[in-house]
Amino acid sequence: MKKYYYLMIACLSLLTLQAQQTKNGSYEYPLTDIDYNNLPSWIANDFGKGTLSGPTGQSRYTSEGIVLTIKRATTSAFAITDLNLDLRKGAKFEFEYAMASVNWNDAQGAQYGGGGMTFFLFDAKEKLSMGYVASALGYSFNGSTAGGSTAIKTGLGGAYLGIGFDLDGNNKERKGFGMQSYETREGLTEQRYKDAGFTDPYIDYDFGRNIFGTYYKNHITLRGAGQGNGYKGNPLLLTKYFGGQNAVNEVAMATLDYNTGDYNFSGSYEGDDFNIADGGADYSPKFQKIEVELRPDGEEGMYVTIKGNGNVLIDNFYYKHSFKTYGDGKVVNNKYEDYQYNYNTRIPDRVNIGFAATTMDLNTQKTIIRNVKVSPIDDNGGGDEEFTLEERVEELCVSDSGNSNGASIELELSDSNEYNLDKDTFEFTDEHGNYLGGSSYNQSGVGKWEYSSYYNEVTLTISDDDFEPGDKAEVYYTIEGDNRSNGKRGKSRPTAITIDGITCGAIANPQISTKSDH
Repeated sequence: MKKYYYLMIACLSLLTLQAQQTKNGSYEYPLTDIDYNNLPSWIANDFGKGTLSGPTGQSRYTSEGIVLTIKRATTSAFAITDLNLDLRKGAKFEFEYAMASVNWNDAQGAQYGGGGMTFFLFDAKEKLSMGYVASALGYSFNGSTAGGSTAIKTGLGGAYLGIGFDLDGNNKERKGFGMQSYETREGLTEQRYKDAGFTDPYIDYDFGRNIFGTYYKNHITLRGAGQGNGYKGNPLLLTKYFGGQNAVNEVAMATLDYNTGDYNFSGSYEGDDFNIADGGADYSPKFQKIEVELRPDGEEGMYVTIKGNGNVLIDNFYYKHSFKTYGDGKVVNNKYEDYQYNYNTRIPDRVNIGFAATTMDLNTQKTIIRNVKVSPIDDNGGGDEEFTLEERVEELCVSDSGNSNGASIELELSDSNEYNLDKDTFEFTDEHGNYLGGSSYNQSGVGKWEYSSYYNEVTLTISDDDFEPGDKAEVYYTIEGDNRSNGKRGKSRPTAITIDGITCGAIANPQISTKSDH
């Protein structure tokens, strides 16, 4: 009897180790030490169906992490179900993933055919039931199609937000390339491209490869909640290229216009800061770290920031909860036609998180997830005290002839005599302390503000040619620190940085970088 008793204690201790709550309220899930014969109660699985099923047992629960796909034409998902998180307070999510090549000839988006993974948040009241396979990445629904497909499937049950890591690029589209007889969802369509001004009569806009070109694959996509009975919604909010190449002057990003339901197309300034497909080989996977910060805007929406390996990839994107979009398509004369509708969602009372991954006939990758961490948006409980920092006012020489683009200034921020400042907590804000960005903030009509924690410096680079002498650029910031006297954590009041434009004399295009000697 004693042996049985001790065995029970050992098993319970092991399960406890799988999800460790830290003293600051964070939850950590290593996922590298799970006994597949004694699964913890907080793991839910959706293994897929039939020949498309993902790995199980010891093939799934490994010392590397949880494996979701490992061969062609597979799909599976898992969820962490004991969080019951109140997202109205905001949260930070961290995890490491690898999408490792199994065969270099057909892996990591080398060909087209539906491959990638999704990190998702869903209503904690719902059981895990992933969405459609292929380029829906286990998140979006699949409806009826021109070819009369019966492979219809609701989207992820209780879906609130899906962040897709899309290897072959099809997730952004209404249908996957070559999959018009099998896939239909909401997203980019021929009409959306034409409404955005792509109207060359010699180009087929039925698929986005002719729009994005080289930058079609390797996107991070954001999709919203489902609507109605599950065969509607999951609208495409944002798709942005991250394939390790500079794509500033290319079509590499599309953002939903909440007022019209159309999409705005642009380049990707951070396209070379991260490569979602850089996953190594299955025998030696390369893990990449993702951080997702969600900050609620009351009930109106959610601010989304995504970092990859420490680089800001998507900064303060606004996921609005009510907007116009297109969907609920129907087939007319063998062509897909959509119409506009009003999308509405809300933050679920409580949420859990999960991951889904898919491969198809021409894509093979070993998808592994590990080291998941969920934290309050402010791990350190900042804001117990408030302190004041010195405001900065500097001058920047700019053009008086409409040619100020590229002018920049660097300035070192003031330190505090009373607080040891934690440079990693720096945030750009408005005058009321509302969050605008972490390490960078693009200010309309002015340019880009950037912060270096290493140098404790802020740089402003003008991007508006018409920023002239007499114009003023202003932003605020906050930063946390520990009181040197009592050790209490504090947060600075919003502190202004003001840059006054001054004349450059007879310089036609300043293109100069000024470093403040303050």
